[in-house]
Amino acid sequence: MKSFGLLREMLAIVTLALLGAACSVPSSGNYEQFPTGEIPFDLNAASTTSTVAPSTTTTLETVTSDPQVVSEPVAVYFVINSMLIRTQQNIVSPATATQTLTVLISGPGADATTTGLRSAVPKFFIASVDVLRGVAIIDAGSSFLKDLPAADQKLAIAQLVLTLTSRPGIGQVLFSVDGVAIAVPRGRGDLAAAGTAVTFDDYKNLIVQEASG
Repeated sequence: MKSFGLLREMLAIVTLALLGAACSVPSSGNYEQFPTGEIPFDLNAASTTSTVAPSTTTTLETVTSDPQVVSEPVAVYFVINSMLIRTQQNIVSPATATQTLTVLISGPGADATTTGLRSAVPKFFIASVDVLRGVAIIDAGSSFLKDLPAADQKLAIAQLVLTLTSRPGIGQVLFSVDGVAIAVPRGRGDLAAAGTAVTFDDYKNLIVQEASG
């Protein structure tokens, strides 16, 4: 009876030993233990179940437009001594009669190509310009010619006429003051009657050689 109990104890020890061997980590073979910090997240994380809706990614292409300003050359006439000379100015295209008039009023500038040039058209000159069937109608304030020396009156009119009639679609110019037609001097010294249109040819005798623009 005592031997039977001893045998049962030995069987229990053997069984525990076998169970321990089965559950322990083998110390040889291909097994390599990874530090906890090197275990990929998905393998080390707790197992969860979730439903994720399909993801749709839309890529919007952004087009950055960098439009370049287009300009065109415009003939602008300025005074040199007692004559007129043609210069070339660049104006944002399409250049209108109003833009052209504005450039003329602003004067010749101060670069090397305009040295010695001036404008008989005063910077305080205020006028509107409308183009109707090829005729540019300039309506100025009452002080336009009154405030100019007699010699500059002809040159100022010549500047305006030569500059505007150099534009496509303009062949003649009419002058008025506060809506009333006025007589203006021609290049030869005679007067064009009030309401009479003047042309490029009326002032071409005042033109000297062209300046490079």
